Amino acid sequence: MREGFFIAVCTLGEHPNLTRCLANLLEISEVSLETVQIIVVMNKESSEIEFDPKLLIVYEPARGYSNARNAAIAAVPKKSNLIFLDDDEIPTLSWLEAIIDSHRRFPRDVIFGPVFSDSDPNSGYYRENFKSTYESMSDGTLVKQASTANMLIPSYLLDNNRVVFDPIFNLSGSEDTDLCFRLRKQGVGIRYSKQAVIKEVQTDQRRDSQYLTARRLRDICNYSVVIRRNSSFYEIAWRFVTLASRVILYSIVSIFFSEFRFEAKLYFMSLKALLNGKVT
Repeated sequence: MREGFFIAVCTLGEHPNLTRCLANLLEISEVSLETVQIIVVMNKESSEIEFDPKLLIVYEPARGYSNARNAAIAAVPKKSNLIFLDDDEIPTLSWLEAIIDSHRRFPRDVIFGPVFSDSDPNSGYYRENFKSTYESMSDGTLVKQASTANMLIPSYLLDNNRVVFDPIFNLSGSEDTDLCFRLRKQGVGIRYSKQAVIKEVQTDQRRDSQYLTARRLRDICNYSVVIRRNSSFYEIAWRFVTLASRVILYSIVSIFFSEFRFEAKLYFMSLKALLNGKVT
């Protein structure tokens, strides 16, 4: 039997690109040689949006990143692969073909592709911080973590209930990083698909300095929580030593150069998260 692919978009229905994202997905599903079904998880009780009848609409009233993604998993039938996208992205047929091709080459691994801005690469947009890393990685590289902004989860993991997003990350994000760490402990590979590029629509918020600062603080603190929950004593100890050293270094440097005060705060908050296990 030919395997199926479900593409899940989790949303509050508020992003202006949602309509374009879903229209592109419907067009792709009609021209693709693959069996493709689109799921829209509305992370609310109801919606006034008029959806195309070809879409599978799921309502998850309990707000949260993990809750919405778990609702998508519950809606996927057996023997089907699940692809997660965000509601501000611009899917194309070439993207879908690339991520499925990687899946066929590495059928037991989780597959993820790069997410780039749809605008000027020098605009200071959040996703551009990762572009040089993505471009330097070889296709098929095994990595520690990946983002559900562009991720394929193979059917055998779904059918065996090995993919569940932890509710502790509902309001903070980093639920995908936590999942990747847990899957790697089970021997599952996280594989990079270099050609499965998807573009994300840039908003003014995503290049706002306050947003970028808050996002960086949240990510580095939550990464410490993920390390604490999923790593060995020695890995946690190494994280502690690394963060503590950076706190001391940047605190000393900030005495003479005030612009380094934030770095000292950043690593102190991450160290605190490592010790207390609380998400940011």
